[in-house]
Amino acid sequence: MGSDKEIYPYDGHLAMFLAVMCHQAYQLSAGKSFILPKGYSLKCPIPSSSGEIFGFIAESEDHVVIVFRGTSTVKNVTSYLNISQVTFPFVKDCGKTHRGITRLYSASRSIILTVLMRTSPRKKLLVTGHSLGACLATLFTLDAAVNTPFNNPILYTFASLPIGNTAFVKSFYKEVKNSNRIINVNDTVTNHITPMLFRKEPLMNLPHGEEFRLKFENRSVRLNHKIVCYFNQLRQMHPGFAKQMCRENPGFCPNISKCCGEC
Repeated sequence: MGSDKEIYPYDGHLAMFLAVMCHQAYQLSAGKSFILPKGYSLKCPIPSSSGEIFGFIAESEDHVVIVFRGTSTVKNVTSYLNISQVTFPFVKDCGKTHRGITRLYSASRSIILTVLMRTSPRKKLLVTGHSLGACLATLFTLDAAVNTPFNNPILYTFASLPIGNTAFVKSFYKEVKNSNRIINVNDTVTNHITPMLFRKEPLMNLPHGEEFRLKFENRSVRLNHKIVCYFNQLRQMHPGFAKQMCRENPGFCPNISKCCGEC
């Protein structure tokens, strides 16, 4: 059960690393230059039912990392606006979840679990996602904690959106003991627009464990929500680690010029 799982403190270096992995998920999806850090190899992209790439699975000697990107297309927006609740089908008696996102996750689940089951369970499972991808990461993390040998996954989400009802939140907290939800207090998408969309769904919650708040403001709503700008703020909090990570992994870190007013 969840009570005997080791609990790890929030790690700012790990958060920064995973923010860049989220950026790389967007790169892979868009067919742009996709670069993993040294020591990591690509196990497989994560496709939707239509073949659209929603993320990837990467592996190192000690870790397996599941990464989900956020909204990139009009079709993605349509999925998120499908906000009626459905029973989450992969964990017994765990409540209801967002219909559109649950459909997206269901389409990719078998591929993710097939790859994961072929991976050594001695490795630590890291899960991350940005925006809509944070919701996919949440669904997967609970699923993995209950249905795979990786029963103590570590989840870091960025700019997460509503995903499940009260019963889902309870199940999530019971099974997932390492979950960090990183938000920007000036992120209008996360803190204002999305709650308005869900005002008729009062049981939708944000079941992402400990909340870690950033505070940065850029020139637009988009930039205050963008994963690159989340990375930029974390970079300023841990400049030494950021410099080393980016120097040792050429091309891995994103261009931060658009959200770097004080650089």
